[in-house]
Amino acid sequence: MRVGKGASLRVGKWASLQVGKGASLQVGKGARVALGSLLLLACIATGLTTRPTPTAPLTPPLPDLSIAPEDVVLYPLPVPGPGGRWLFYRGDQISFDVTPRHLGAIPPQDLTVRIYRLRGTEQEVLAEGAVGYPTFDGVPRARLTWAWDTRDAGGRETLVVHLDPDDRVRAGDEDPTNNVVTLTVRFIADTARPAPEAAATWATTTTDCCVLHYLTCTRAERDLSMLTDTANRAVAFAQDRLGTRLASPLQVYFIGRVLGQGGYAWEGIVLSYPDRAYVGTDLEMVLRHEAVHVLDIPLVGPATPSLLREGLAVWVAGGHYRPESIPARAGALIRLNGYIPLAQLAEDFYRHQHEIGYLEAAALVAYLVETYGWDEFLAFYRQSGEAANMPPADALDRALRSSFGVGLEETESAFRAWLSSQPTTPDQARDLELTVRLFDAIRRYQQTLDPPAYFLSGWFPDPAEGKRQGIVADFLRSPRSVRAVAIELLFTSAQESLQRGALDQAALLIEGAERALDGDFSAPPASEYLAIARAVAARGGEAQRVELEGDRARVWVTLGEGTAACSAPQMWVLQTTDHRPPTTDH
Repeated sequence: MRVGKGASLRVGKWASLQVGKGASLQVGKGARVALGSLLLLACIATGLTTRPTPTAPLTPPLPDLSIAPEDVVLYPLPVPGPGGRWLFYRGDQISFDVTPRHLGAIPPQDLTVRIYRLRGTEQEVLAEGAVGYPTFDGVPRARLTWAWDTRDAGGRETLVVHLDPDDRVRAGDEDPTNNVVTLTVRFIADTARPAPEAAATWATTTTDCCVLHYLTCTRAERDLSMLTDTANRAVAFAQDRLGTRLASPLQVYFIGRVLGQGGYAWEGIVLSYPDRAYVGTDLEMVLRHEAVHVLDIPLVGPATPSLLREGLAVWVAGGHYRPESIPARAGALIRLNGYIPLAQLAEDFYRHQHEIGYLEAAALVAYLVETYGWDEFLAFYRQSGEAANMPPADALDRALRSSFGVGLEETESAFRAWLSSQPTTPDQARDLELTVRLFDAIRRYQQTLDPPAYFLSGWFPDPAEGKRQGIVADFLRSPRSVRAVAIELLFTSAQESLQRGALDQAALLIEGAERALDGDFSAPPASEYLAIARAVAARGGEAQRVELEGDRARVWVTLGEGTAACSAPQMWVLQTTDHRPPTTDH
């Protein structure tokens, strides 16, 4: 990937707006009713006939620019505990995301967000920025990155988030009082950080191809020798397939938490490499993919469609999450009715279902290379980026006509026929169907329990700047409640089942994860995984991987304290009685 509300709260907010504005309307209506009653009495007293008085229909209030508490997100991930949404360790470098509502015709760049900290009667400006941060979901937001160094924070701090603080916007913002949110942010001691965050620092090593940056006291440090070999092999593969060479060593950052689908490119490559690797991607495949995004920079222009860039990266890598026959797997898109028309896919590439979009894009590249040849495809790829100020689908159509003499419509017709002719097996189709379902569940989990990880909102921090400032939390802190751990374990086991072709088992685990996301841990496998996560946590550990076999569970566990805090996971064996669900949550 190239760099990325609660209904009840929203209902409550709308109710307050309608009540606030409706009150004056109701008062006015009440005044008319009272006046009508007086006239009726007067008519009766004088003997005059009465006539019904017409009333004008009530006009609903126009949406008004506003923000609510749920529109403000703080990074890194808050600490679980009694402090609620805004509990952090003192010393965290906090970033702010503010997403205004009801912009209407207001240009986002005309809106400013300002964050104040209250110090007695004084207001200290912590950060300020425009509502114009680019993200994959296209939602206008202000993102104020690493804006608050909290080393001097007290135990409780009051912040005021003010949208359009200078009241420059009038049309569409008739009620400026709903542009303000007050937050109470709580802090606990820096020394309370658990392992590995408490011990982690940035470190560096150099290989034939790359400069590898990693966090100490994490899986990346333990596996450094293997990572070195994998990086060299993956980059060499991508260079050979593209026929290009790196001008300088590739900067690769291994982080200890999942962000997005497990990797992104930002003047280098960022790869998720946690102990509980629930996205289940093949590391070498992801390295190849992200290396392509760096290597193809000389080949692209300002208008190169994302469909082509991501398609090329998957095709060069030889698969999306693991090695696979792209044409045969993509043939399942036709059989499953999952195919997305190319014009639609090109226009809003990142907002379509991720696994389908990337696979279809890679298949299109495979089809064009097979039909016209690699050199001709590269010429087309370069040309697709030249049509500045043109919608992606139009740029694609223009480049196809110029390079191959056929437009997008004719290309799509031939491409669909090519997909239909692929020897896709029923197992390949079911594997794709389950993979889509699994990653949809993963993104639902990220949206609800780990917002920094959700790729459409695009929290992809700059690792070079993070390393320069010594920031660890944004690249390491992840959910650690037993319910979150249990769900991630279900995802991890489902990924492993897919990789070994155990599709029925994968389906069972995915269904369990979906139920758990609904809050239902009452039946296996969700109940078993929750019990295991609780049992391990009660013994001072954190479960990273599970293998169930009858009434026994093999569990790979990391410890949070002592000399073992930075060590590789230990394998524990639990019997049914060891992980029987307790009566209350841990």
